Amino acid sequence: MASAMTQLDAGGDVFPVPGSKARSPLSERTARAGLLATCGRLFTKCLDFVTLLILARFLGPEEFGLVAMAMTAVLIVETLSEMPLAAALLNHEQPTESMYDTALSIAALRALTIIALLCMMAWPLSLLYQEPRLIALQSALSLAPALRGLLSQKLTEYNRVMDFRRDVALDIIAKAGALVIASILAIATGSYWAIAIGKISSTALAMVASYFLAPQRFRFTLRDWHIFSDMLGWNAARQFLSAVNWQADKVVLPRYVDIGTFGQFTWADNLIAIPAQAIIQPITPPLFSAFVMAHQAGALDKAYLKASAGVYSIAAPLFLTMGMLAAPIIHLILGPSWRETAGILSWLALAAAVGYAPTVLLPALAMSLNRTRVAFEKLAIEFSVKVPLVVGLTMAMTLQGLLIGHAIAAMVGFLVNLFFVKKLIRIGILAQLSSLLRPTVAMIPIAFFLYTAQSLFTPDDSVLQTFFNLAWVSGLGITIFAGTTLILWKIAGSPDSCESLLLLMMRKILAR
Repeated sequence: MASAMTQLDAGGDVFPVPGSKARSPLSERTARAGLLATCGRLFTKCLDFVTLLILARFLGPEEFGLVAMAMTAVLIVETLSEMPLAAALLNHEQPTESMYDTALSIAALRALTIIALLCMMAWPLSLLYQEPRLIALQSALSLAPALRGLLSQKLTEYNRVMDFRRDVALDIIAKAGALVIASILAIATGSYWAIAIGKISSTALAMVASYFLAPQRFRFTLRDWHIFSDMLGWNAARQFLSAVNWQADKVVLPRYVDIGTFGQFTWADNLIAIPAQAIIQPITPPLFSAFVMAHQAGALDKAYLKASAGVYSIAAPLFLTMGMLAAPIIHLILGPSWRETAGILSWLALAAAVGYAPTVLLPALAMSLNRTRVAFEKLAIEFSVKVPLVVGLTMAMTLQGLLIGHAIAAMVGFLVNLFFVKKLIRIGILAQLSSLLRPTVAMIPIAFFLYTAQSLFTPDDSVLQTFFNLAWVSGLGITIFAGTTLILWKIAGSPDSCESLLLLMMRKILAR
């Protein structure tokens, strides 16, 4: 007879039932869940990458720039209306069916609001940018964020026990479908509509598939609104600042550069998003669940330091590599006609290594403590620094000013994050900096190596030659970083940290 801790799904796989007790330590379960989510996201980002490569070969910077103009408003509205419904459900040990119905009803109202807002904004924005094609394009793209928010809320029950296989499956279904649809349209039509329809089809496929993997009937009710209201209130305020903070450059830049330059900036921004979306974002849900459990066990400070150092150790070297090898990366992916994008990519990647990688976990930490107001306060400070900087410098120096503004805002964001983590869980600033010291020192030799390796690449290299040089250079660079980190960890006395957890997981994998 099957154990009470498991249930058999329609395909014959055994999945944990919510409420079951896991035998592994929390850090190990979190690492396994994060590894699964990261591997799945890496695979789907490869699909995204192939899609972008095909689109870039059949479409030009102007087509990407036009869609980026429309997506600016879409992303602002989507970010502004983002609702942490799953987080609110996770904070309840035994949510009722009524709570799930309320969550899905709120999501449906949000979807209708997004469509209505974006359709109303389409005509004024077409006048602002003097681009009449934006009306139909933005109205159609409003379906993408609307459908993305309508996933089955029952997926939360599997996240509660750190089973993220369904999330990974949904991502693969969505991205594979978008790859096929967008590629066929780009090859057949050469139109910017290939990009737009690819985005819409991706979210539509994920939404439909979610109800097969985590069935839920739609029953409209707002009976349990009070459960979500407090978290949604502060989150809405935070999301408003996040939307403007994140998209301010894309609102201002098209007014001061041509559409081709804006398309180059958009491509560089998309490349920067790959490590964030492929590695950092997928491990955030497992870490949020881990923070909730660690808080209940009274060990949240240790869990946060270990997680923060681990995320920084993964993301920062990748951003550093992208920044220092930007020219061959652009040459390989986009070709020589996009070479001016390399300088943009370098600035954005190095800024992300400083300002994004060490600070990305604060919202999850705040939500695990039901103190989303702190995340809002932190973002408000960043907003008051970044937006005036970006707007003012862009008006004065166009693209160069925007990139300088990004770099300054990244450094300010890192410093602000230190103070707010101290406010949340009483970890001193020196303790936070100390947890990042080993990976920071380990990046010195990789930076020196990448700097000397730049001479291996020339604009006349073939695509194959560039690929092989990039593969071994970046691979050796990451190996140098990993080796240096482990040596420093040994020198420090092999403390209980992200390095020890990584070695434990590797031993278990090799033992199997």
